[in-house]
Amino acid sequence: MTLGGEHSITPGCIVPFTKKYKNICLLHFDAHADLRQSYNGEKFSHASAIRRCLDYKNVSLISFGIRNISESEIPFLKKNSSRINIFWAKDKKKWNLSKFKKLIKNKTVYLTFDVDGLDSSIMPATGTPEPGGLLWDETLDIIRIAAKNSKIVGADINELSPIKGFNSYNFLVAKLAYKILSYKFLY
Repeated sequence: MTLGGEHSITPGCIVPFTKKYKNICLLHFDAHADLRQSYNGEKFSHASAIRRCLDYKNVSLISFGIRNISESEIPFLKKNSSRINIFWAKDKKKWNLSKFKKLIKNKTVYLTFDVDGLDSSIMPATGTPEPGGLLWDETLDIIRIAAKNSKIVGADINELSPIKGFNSYNFLVAKLAYKILSYKFLY
């Protein structure tokens, strides 16, 4: 598990897994799609991290909590729809986690977690907080399903921006890391 700064760490983190495994499913928690070709002229940025991961043809994507996408990301999303599945935050009440279970079944998974994927009411300590995100219990349900039905080979958690004097957000991220590792080895 890698605990990082911004989301641009993820493409580097998955490189060994893209070489070791025939196919990798990237399980992505985030408020943003991060599918831009570049951001402010930079190809390797937090806003293009998942796009860089998908540069590897043996990587597929399942995203949860996305509620902000730029117009420039939509053509890439449509062109690659056969290997991208997004569970949009706006549709949370209609999510079919049985579908997710089928998508993830027996896959080799790398889990990447941008903490802004969590609702800003429980995680404001991030650079780009967004309302309408994932809550704690539903997040753990998704991770638990992944751990029970796939082989999680690696993970990262990123984009925590601590707020001086408010340590509960730091503890939440530590607890998230603990849960991911616990579920990986428990199931």
